[in-house]
Amino acid sequence: MKALKIVGIVLGILLLLTGGGLAAGSVLANKGQAAFQEELTNSGYDGPVEGTVQSVSQSNPIVVTVNYTDSQGKQQTGQGAFAGGQPPQVGDTVSTYYNTSNPSQVVVVNLPGLGDLSAIANALRTAAISCLIVGSVLLLAGILGLALGKKQPAAVPPGPMYPTGPPQQPPAGYPAQPY
Repeated sequence: MKALKIVGIVLGILLLLTGGGLAAGSVLANKGQAAFQEELTNSGYDGPVEGTVQSVSQSNPIVVTVNYTDSQGKQQTGQGAFAGGQPPQVGDTVSTYYNTSNPSQVVVVNLPGLGDLSAIANALRTAAISCLIVGSVLLLAGILGLALGKKQPAAVPPGPMYPTGPPQQPPAGYPAQPY
């Protein structure tokens, strides 16, 4: 039983360390997303807004036409370069950054699944919180189990409590003592 408590402590420590690493990764992913946003803002682009793909040209570079609603609430149509892995299909919803001085000029970012840095940061943060909670519980339970656990007395070998035999006679196996 003591071994189980020690395993709980070790796993708790490992989960706490893992949770700390995941939290650090979440912070770094958020910083990467912020740097990406800042670079686009410095280039005169605003976003991201959700855009619906209207057409995709299979030229090099790939040019995408999207319909989107800008930050002022106006419906816009823009055309621009595609950044990401797989080109989007017509009708797909994609992250769109638009030029504030010329809203018909856009940059389409299509990073499906966990390719989006903010989605990665959110997933890392959720995993970190889970690891920290479970690790804390395991560590606390292991430490309390060791500290407050029932102490077992040393085992006493069974045997007769009193010597057997006739009264006033020495027990068997003992030499007789002269008086």
